[in-house]
Amino acid sequence: MSANGDGQPQGGGTSEINSLLRGELAAVAAWHRALRSAGGRITVEVAEVLRFAAGHQRTVAALQGAVREMGGIPTREAATSSGFALLADRATVSELLAAEESGLKMFQAANETLDGDARDLVTLELIPRQQRHIAQLAAILSRLPE
Repeated sequence: MSANGDGQPQGGGTSEINSLLRGELAAVAAWHRALRSAGGRITVEVAEVLRFAAGHQRTVAALQGAVREMGGIPTREAATSSGFALLADRATVSELLAAEESGLKMFQAANETLDGDARDLVTLELIPRQQRHIAQLAAILSRLPE
């Protein structure tokens, strides 16, 4: 088995899964920054941020497991991500919604090149979770004043 530019073994979709993993690591870091920006306030907003962070952390764990099952080494490097505040204004939530939609497109595109367990993971777990995140953010956006 040869290695790709990241020193990761190639083949079986490992590089595609690691690419998705980098995006999810960035999402986890971004949601954790949002939690820190809460400054200890306990609000409905914080509970929502916690749900998003936990969902992305589950996705990270699933992708790490998939890479290991394929004989690869899960990446530890996150893709670049932007910082954001809590879910308090339309611009912030719109930006988050766009990021989640972009993540969904990445999962859908990767799904076209994967097979076996990796494809099942993306199809049955990751895409539906991402779709739930999109629906939840759209609902939050609809509740915010214009």
